[in-house]
Amino acid sequence: MRSVLPRFLRVPLAVVVVLAIIIAVFVAVDRRQDAHDPAAARSSAPSGALGHVPVPDVDRDFTRFRIGAIDGNRLTPNKTDFAARTVDDGPLMLFLPATRAKPADYQLFLSTATAAGYHVLGLDYWNLGTTLSGTCEADPRCYSEVQRNRFDGTDSSRYSDVGPVGSITSRFRDAIAHLSTADPAGGWSRFVAPDGAIQWSDIVVAGHSQGGGEAAYISHIRPVLGALMFSSPVESDGSFHAAWMDHPGVTPTSRMYSLDDVRDVFGPRIRGSWRVLGLDGPHGPYMTTTTAPPADRTTHAILTRLDVGDPDQSHSLTIDDSTPLAANGSPRMLPLWEWMLRRFPLPDVHQGEGAADPSTTPAPTPSAGS
Repeated sequence: MRSVLPRFLRVPLAVVVVLAIIIAVFVAVDRRQDAHDPAAARSSAPSGALGHVPVPDVDRDFTRFRIGAIDGNRLTPNKTDFAARTVDDGPLMLFLPATRAKPADYQLFLSTATAAGYHVLGLDYWNLGTTLSGTCEADPRCYSEVQRNRFDGTDSSRYSDVGPVGSITSRFRDAIAHLSTADPAGGWSRFVAPDGAIQWSDIVVAGHSQGGGEAAYISHIRPVLGALMFSSPVESDGSFHAAWMDHPGVTPTSRMYSLDDVRDVFGPRIRGSWRVLGLDGPHGPYMTTTTAPPADRTTHAILTRLDVGDPDQSHSLTIDDSTPLAANGSPRMLPLWEWMLRRFPLPDVHQGEGAADPSTTPAPTPSAGS
């Protein structure tokens, strides 16, 4: 021991310092990678007790498919769509991802919606390139043109040139046709009439960021059952906002709900959109951490103060799979997700505490074709 220890002690201090620096660099790089990796972010997310709230079944058997492989069309993008259901008579939730995101990035939320009683369809669509707000900035008409073009392939412009085959409505019909064949007892055919008319009054449109803005736009031009918007719409810029917001939509704001984080880098644009749409109400958005609004509070816009990261991260962590988890493995946002999902009538077998009461929920507007 006397012959080894002196040698060890003679190692220059500089070598020790260099080793410490190398270790610190590796740790820092690993942490930066974790911040951009959904799985790693979930494993290191803040924890907290959620009481009775169940953990979503993230291993639920989703039906996965690609529209381009089904109908033979060459679609761009052509990422994997996700679908699931529990019962055969639930409403459908159509979920649209954020810019350059894909349905696979939202499996926790999609599983939560499925467990609540929804038929769920996470649909890929044209969400590539620059964000909608980055494309349109302070041009009010641009938002309407781009969102209409992506919805049904019409109103093509220099900002967006999606053809009818690649539009949301075309992809939706193809997805429902596929699911009706793959799961004939699943009740999927209820959402598209034999003449091709989409039954919007049985559909809740939902989305994140650009996808949430598209959901809001769809609810403006179609009589949907409801709309859920996460970190969206990002469609105002100071005194400017999307032109379509200047007129009342066919779906009333009483069936529209939104959620964002107070630190969101796009917060001013989102809250500006809420004000124009009339979602924030006379008292402003409901402020909370993760506690759902009380029964006596009429709320259509929620701001969470839960620390989910810096302003850039906050834009996504309220809804995507990198959202913070509690000690029991459930998303800390779960109480707010479930509250929003249960604003609409669901199959009785799935209704529980906080569920929407059909007797107090506005009756759906008669369906209209796409």
